[in-house]
Amino acid sequence: MPLRIENRQRALKLDTPGVRRLVDLILDDQGWAGSDLAVVLTRDAVVKELNAAYRDVDQATDVLAFAMRDGKPPGADGDPDELERVLGDVVISVDRAMAQAERYGITPEREIFKLVAHGVLHLVGYDHATSRERTKMRNLENRYLRALSKNKR
Repeated sequence: MPLRIENRQRALKLDTPGVRRLVDLILDDQGWAGSDLAVVLTRDAVVKELNAAYRDVDQATDVLAFAMRDGKPPGADGDPDELERVLGDVVISVDRAMAQAERYGITPEREIFKLVAHGVLHLVGYDHATSRERTKMRNLENRYLRALSKNKR
């Protein structure tokens, strides 16, 4: 299966089916259905190490997205590699997610879902360098989280 969810932590019980539904929902909506990606849930120490190695930031962060493509769907602009659908990896710090959930007054599960949505949106080409991009990305995250919660009922 193209989506791999790797739970490399024991601090929090993970709703793997929910993560899978959320990722599928985003990929379907964004034109990337069937793409290959991994969602890795781990601890601060691992995320800190990755952040230092790949972004020269020596601290943990909540989510890292390692994109393998430029965000354009396969076949766009005459891309000869039409069948290549490897998006990349999303790495989430469960420690950061739990701390942020407490700060925001939400469940850790909700924060994990938000971070998954954020990371996947990065892989399909969204960014938040400007306030306009930030608003667009936040609106998409919220839309997908609402759709996910409707599908749970």
